[in-house]
Amino acid sequence: MPTGSVPLLEAANGTESVLKTGFVNTIIQHSRMAELIPWMTINSDSIKHQEEVDLPNPAFRDVYESYTATFGRDIDFYWGVTILGGEVKLDNYLVNVMGNVKAQKANQFAKWAKAIALTLDKYIIDGTGTAKDFKGFNALVTAARGQLYTTATNGAALTLAMLDESIDLQRGVYDGQFIALNRTVSRKIWTLAQATSLGYPLIDISTDSLGRRITQYAGIPFAIVEDDRTGTAILAYDETTGSSAVTTSLYIGSTGDMGITGLLGGGGHFEVSDFGEQQASPTHMGRVELYPGLMVANPYSLVRLKGITNA
Repeated sequence: MPTGSVPLLEAANGTESVLKTGFVNTIIQHSRMAELIPWMTINSDSIKHQEEVDLPNPAFRDVYESYTATFGRDIDFYWGVTILGGEVKLDNYLVNVMGNVKAQKANQFAKWAKAIALTLDKYIIDGTGTAKDFKGFNALVTAARGQLYTTATNGAALTLAMLDESIDLQRGVYDGQFIALNRTVSRKIWTLAQATSLGYPLIDISTDSLGRRITQYAGIPFAIVEDDRTGTAILAYDETTGSSAVTTSLYIGSTGDMGITGLLGGGGHFEVSDFGEQQASPTHMGRVELYPGLMVANPYSLVRLKGITNA
């Protein structure tokens, strides 16, 4: 994989493996988050970045008066990666009955790519960092690596004012922005924007890197987060806000080296291997494996808008 912070699609096109390129392209087709977030390759299992916490104290002085020495301080943050993958297995029965081993293998690798894509979507949002996974947006905001905006004590219907105030919590200059949300909230924003007359459009349509139509609010593209690999909605109305247990959230993110960046450990290790037929069992085997992680270099590059009711 290429070095530096690049989109996953560009990283895939930089490899000579046709199998790996197709695998990554399939991931992008099924994971809007993996497509939007740039990915940085690191040659170890973690990366360090320094964040400014204090600035020196400039002062005025009289003639012949001395300055008091002051200094700025930085704090170190370490971001790690984990291991994600699995064994690809194809029974010889399917090979013999269907009669096309290449097509059957391609089908299995495509299923694995889709499963990896949906798993990345889930853990980019809900990863805890405590169950062999990495910390996702929810846990990072809880750990003060992002900003929290709550609609109301017990949740409330979303308004454009709430959305605008959440966007305003971001500070800094970044490479790009996105709003991660479910389809229902996306439609509600569309309806609210259509009902608002400001003399200029709040909603417009663009295309992503694969030419698919995407909605934008105030120039910020939507990243529709759907189901995980089990068919369970990732951003469902199942969060608790005060006395309400039927709320959801949306996340506003800004990407780049000074914002949100995906990490790929081991120098961008991304194994997609076909081992062929096994002697020990009547199967064809393969393996897929990568070392993903997530870094938020600026706590103002990630905002969670919490407590949205389906009203």
